[in-house]
Amino acid sequence: MMVNPINNKKIPFKTVLMSSWYGTEILMALIDDDRKIYYCPLKSNPAG
Repeated sequence: MMVNPINNKKIPFKTVLMSSWYGTEILMALIDDDRKIYYCPLKSNPAG
């Protein structure tokens, strides 16, 4: 989902807004590595 706009379509953007459903460590690292700002509510961790 993130790779297509970044690499193929060349759509310029600075910020990503996403649901907590998509808020995985891997996706946030990908966005962070691309030097974008992201907003995402955090999931609660019942084990923590």
